[in-house]
Amino acid sequence: MSYVVRVTSALLVTAVVWVSGFSVAVAQTKAPAEAQLKSVAKLSTPFFDLVKRNFRAWDLDKNGELDQKEIELAVHNPAVKEDVAAAAASLRRGSRAVKGFAPANLEKIAVSLQTKSTEEVEQPKFESMFESHMEKLPKLQRELFTEGSPRIDVISQGRLGDCFLIASLGTCAYKDPQRLVSMMKPLENGKVLVTYGSGVTKELDAPTDAELLIGATSRGTGAWTVMYEKAIGTVMLANSKTGKHATPLSLIGVGGTPNVPLQILTGHFVRRHGCEQYRDVKNDDGSSAMDLQPLRDDLKAAFAEGRLVVGGCGPKGKQAIVSGIYYNHSYGVLDYDEKTDTVLFWNPFGNTRTPKGPDGLEHGYTTEHGRFRVPLKEAVMWFGSFSIETTEKTDLI
Repeated sequence: MSYVVRVTSALLVTAVVWVSGFSVAVAQTKAPAEAQLKSVAKLSTPFFDLVKRNFRAWDLDKNGELDQKEIELAVHNPAVKEDVAAAAASLRRGSRAVKGFAPANLEKIAVSLQTKSTEEVEQPKFESMFESHMEKLPKLQRELFTEGSPRIDVISQGRLGDCFLIASLGTCAYKDPQRLVSMMKPLENGKVLVTYGSGVTKELDAPTDAELLIGATSRGTGAWTVMYEKAIGTVMLANSKTGKHATPLSLIGVGGTPNVPLQILTGHFVRRHGCEQYRDVKNDDGSSAMDLQPLRDDLKAAFAEGRLVVGGCGPKGKQAIVSGIYYNHSYGVLDYDEKTDTVLFWNPFGNTRTPKGPDGLEHGYTTEHGRFRVPLKEAVMWFGSFSIETTEKTDLI
């Protein structure tokens, strides 16, 4: 049985449609925050109490609702700290997880907290997100580097869709960790002096508590992973012409191509070496039977000269579909071994995996802390392209 329940105030009407016991759709008009606070006064949870307390400060245009930019700016605000930061981070994650949820007002958020998700209408998981953030909060490390040089083994992609950016971070941490230490220098005023590969410097705010909660993790070795996201994102935001994004992390959180962060990091242009050209002729085991020497030469030269390499594969399509491989995803390329003709890849998720059979195209590859080694003739069958640092200076910054 389906029916409609209406929650009404003098200035706002919210329609809640229940289907098969619980399902919700919300239609609303705007109301001042003061009126909304009265209408939702009886609903009290640790998350919602913080949202109510800070709603008017976050509602920058004072129109009674928070759009996605205002939520992102709350996350970006250094004054938003501790449990308030946990609430802002949860609001950001939840509103992005459910398409069209933002802009949202207090009554819409209240309805979502009291309504179960269904296949027809999804609700943000604000409360569980807030609980996980509160558990993580005491462990946040605001110092840039707490254990000397960065290590690839401690990196794990966070709550942002920025594998394309983390690929270069992990590759650099593996090949040249001291470059990252030199790139990000803490200042006495609390800010961070960032020196890009081009030699250009920028004085940036350190990561906020909310940014540390949603950004890439470093397993207790400092804030350098999120600072890298912020440093690269700052340049990308300055170069963006869409006007859709208000903060560095809001821009990088929607994805991109791994060649751009690599160029910003190194100050050099990147050349793409596609794998599609090597798939036309196959061996019996599904690997490439074509001449791979041009790719071998490219990789050998790059690693011999200390140039960085990243890459990725697109959405599932005509390429080989291999168990354990993440598609529409970026990877670090850490090494090419000429003797074994194999490539060492790194997945920014930092995952560990044991195949249910021998390593290969059929069962996938043994993975430790995101690293897995693949014969080149097999890699070209599923990998999209290698983005190889050149020696030509870039004009991105």
